[in-house]
Amino acid sequence: MTLLELFNLAPIVMSELTTEFVRRGNDCITADKMSQKSACFMLTLRSSSLLFGIGFLMRPETRDSFDVLMRSFIEARDLLITFRFDHKGTRDKIGYWFAGRVDNAWKAEHKKCEEFLNKIGTGESELARRWSMMSTLSHPTYYAASNSARITESWISGRSKFENIVEIMEPKIADYLVSVSSLIVAATIDLPGWIPLDCDPARMPNVDIFHASVAEIAIPILNKTKNTNLPKGSFRE
Repeated sequence: MTLLELFNLAPIVMSELTTEFVRRGNDCITADKMSQKSACFMLTLRSSSLLFGIGFLMRPETRDSFDVLMRSFIEARDLLITFRFDHKGTRDKIGYWFAGRVDNAWKAEHKKCEEFLNKIGTGESELARRWSMMSTLSHPTYYAASNSARITESWISGRSKFENIVEIMEPKIADYLVSVSSLIVAATIDLPGWIPLDCDPARMPNVDIFHASVAEIAIPILNKTKNTNLPKGSFRE
C-alpha cells in the first residue's frame, strides 16, 4: 500500500470509527450521562470531528490551519487517554471536567500517559513534546506568523504553482494518518489499567489493516520530518 492509497482509505476508517463511537457513546450516555465511559466517548467524538475537519485542510495553502486544528485534536485525544485510567483520581478529574468550571480539568496528564504508553511498549509517545510544538504553531508566536507569511506569500504570488506539492504535503499527510491511527489506539484498544470501552472490531473491518499500514508507511515519514518544523528552544522538549 502507498501513502496515497492509505490516505484514500482514511475516510472509510474514520466513518467506521465514528459510527462505532456514536453507537457505544449512546449506550453509555443512556446508562449514565456523567460516567467515566460517557466522558471518554464524548472525547472520541470530539477527536473524530476534528479529524474530519483536518481532512479538508490537506492542501498547501491551508497548512497553517492544519496546525491549529491539529493542536485541538491532540488535546482531545490526550485527554481521552488520561480519562481512560481506571482509578479514583481519574474519576475525580472527570467530575471536575463535567462541572465545566474554569480550571485545568481539560488538560491531559502527559507525563502519566507517556510513562504508561512507554511501559506497555508502544514506543516513545512524546505526547507533551508534540503538544508543545503544535502550541507554538497555533498561537500567534513569531514562528507561527512566519509560517503563515510564507504560506500566504506563496499562493498570493503564484509561486505555489511551481512548488513540489508531494514534497510539501507528504509530512502533513503522514501526520494526519498517524493521528487517525493514534485515535484507534486511544479509543478502541482496551489495555490493562484502562477502563474498557468495548468497541466492536467486527463493526470496523478496515481499522486493523489501516493501523498496521500506518506503522509501516506513515510513521517513518513523520519520524524523518518531525524535528525540522521548529528551531530548538521554540518549544518545550
